[in-house]
Amino acid sequence: IAEAHPDSTTDDDRWECVDIKALEPVKTPVTLDQIKADERLSEMVLVKSSRLSVQPVTETEWRIICDLAGLPG
Repeated sequence: IAEAHPDSTTDDDRWECVDIKALEPVKTPVTLDQIKADERLSEMVLVKSSRLSVQPVTETEWRIICDLAGLPG
């Protein structure tokens, strides 16, 4: 919904946030176990590293997760 902008909850200018809006409800929630079990997502930061509150998701990974959730990617 909006471009990245400074996070208003901190004075640390390294923190940014984005505003998003769901287009529709998720038909099938995708679990962490499903993500870890899907070979196509084996290189995803979520699978390879500790879980962080914010992490990158590639366009390809996003499309795979949408597919697993029963949503158009």
